[in-house]
Amino acid sequence: MYCAYHPSNVARVACANCERPLCTYCDHRIKGHAYCQDCIVLGIENLSRFRSNRRQSKRQSVLAALCALIPGMGAVYNRQNFKALVHFISIVGLFKLSGIRPLEALFALAGGAFYLYSIVDAYRTANRIADGESPKADEDRLKRFLKQRAPAVGLLLLVAGIGLLVNMIRPFSLELIRLLPVALVLLGGYLIVSHLNRSREDDYPADHHEQQPQQQPHSLFPRHRETARRFQSRGSGIFGGRDDLS
Repeated sequence: MYCAYHPSNVARVACANCERPLCTYCDHRIKGHAYCQDCIVLGIENLSRFRSNRRQSKRQSVLAALCALIPGMGAVYNRQNFKALVHFISIVGLFKLSGIRPLEALFALAGGAFYLYSIVDAYRTANRIADGESPKADEDRLKRFLKQRAPAVGLLLLVAGIGLLVNMIRPFSLELIRLLPVALVLLGGYLIVSHLNRSREDDYPADHHEQQPQQQPHSLFPRHRETARRFQSRGSGIFGGRDDLS
């Protein structure tokens, strides 16, 4: 077997990558392994391309983290709209809940922690996307996580909504308490009147309507009613005359 680059020379080894036969002059050793010149050049090109991609991916990761300074925009940069919506609602909601007096420190701390987490998550997600991972795959993991914990998430949202509602109506709570006696008086009067009405209906005879004389229906045509009365009076006189003749 002869060398792939020098056909007149007898091959001594084979390339560890492409297995080409190599003579003594073409035997290039790297960490004890023989490589041909083409494989060495290809390795250098791949290494430079990898370093360039790493620099580009690092630049994209930094841009994603900078965009995440605005809640949700880091996920938008990574083409993950659903995650962006979750991050935005969570961060804004937690900081909004920090207005509740007894728990303002807890919600403010939780909002700050989740805000920092969204920035780190945007940076790591951008790195994984640069390594070849699909943005949709990472977003699908988030959707499955939320579906598995749907009752807990729903309860958390319910408690947060009630807390915000109480915080909104708190300035009017004293006024509502002052109106409570008026509401009690009105409710008591309504119950007494309704009870008296039911007692009166129970004492009233059930057949009262049946004992009342039935009134003849009112005619829609009064002129025709008067004419019919006159005709009946004349007919009675005529028939009465016949009886007299008989």
